[in-house]
Amino acid sequence: MSIPWDADILIFALTTAKIVLGGKKRLRESKRAIAVHDEFQTIREDALTKAQKDYIRPFDEQLANLNYFPDFTYCVTNHRNYGQNLIRHYTNPIDSASSTLMIVELKVKVGDVESTTTSSSVAFRTRFTNGKRLTTRNMSRKSLMDRPPESIVQECRHTTNLAELKRCHEARAAELGPALSPSSGPEAIMEEHQREHERFCEYQLERGILRLLPDGEAYEVTDKTRARGIWNHYNPFAKRISLKELLLAALVGSFLPLFGILKLAPLATERFQGTGLSLLPIAWLAIAVCYALAGFIIGIISDRASFQWIMLICYLPAHLITGWSFGVAPYSTMAFLISFYVIRMKRRRALIFQS
Repeated sequence: MSIPWDADILIFALTTAKIVLGGKKRLRESKRAIAVHDEFQTIREDALTKAQKDYIRPFDEQLANLNYFPDFTYCVTNHRNYGQNLIRHYTNPIDSASSTLMIVELKVKVGDVESTTTSSSVAFRTRFTNGKRLTTRNMSRKSLMDRPPESIVQECRHTTNLAELKRCHEARAAELGPALSPSSGPEAIMEEHQREHERFCEYQLERGILRLLPDGEAYEVTDKTRARGIWNHYNPFAKRISLKELLLAALVGSFLPLFGILKLAPLATERFQGTGLSLLPIAWLAIAVCYALAGFIIGIISDRASFQWIMLICYLPAHLITGWSFGVAPYSTMAFLISFYVIRMKRRRALIFQS
């Protein structure tokens, strides 16, 4: 008789309960804080490391094709436990929109497991005579913050082509009236950054997204915001998704486990029957190899692979087609762990700061 449960279901249920019920507490313990007043440090071109220059170069090239060239590069130095950052400002001498490249390297620790991720986004910004500001950006994750009424933000999460991003910005800007010239020079640009940062944080304070810490020097997110973060963790539409990557991972995650269950395991069992190796759990090993290979390939082709995604593409197809005929071992959990560590290794090799 087939068994309608297994170790994967138990582990997934416990993991989900731990995140949903204990996620807010762990986020509180991370002690991350946003400074009330940003402190800036200008970074000379010759001070950029080779890794940083290599990371920035493709963005410089795409923006140069749009006649945007870097003014200067700087970073914010006083955000507590929010990792390292790099902000590169670009202007086009004949365009009212400026552009910024923001790179953030963030460390995340869950239990004893630490993971570091480098992420980046490009934004085009235009200020208007009516006080409105338009930002069109391709930030890979949905923001947890609310938008001030004077700030219009177009989220183009799946747009990595900067020419296309600029076209989206121009189309919306054309509807908003006369534009102002962008700020010019490092001092004016950082003053504008400071004003917008202070206004943004004050609005989040009004909305209950941030709260002021007792020292009066920084804000931390509230439980309302932490709940949004937990929801975004499970929301597939809160992240940038590559359709090609999605389909390839789904194909690998569904095909290899089924191949192991329906073909490789019976073949291996038959081949080694009557030999000394028949004392080993041959079928289990054959299936485990296929799940492990699926996890490894998914880790290679994907930038992120959540437990729920692995369960969706590895667990569901296998059990919908074969039921629970192949045992209760945590095969999908194994695939997830392998993909997780492969992705973590890739991210470590892609780090551009001295982490």
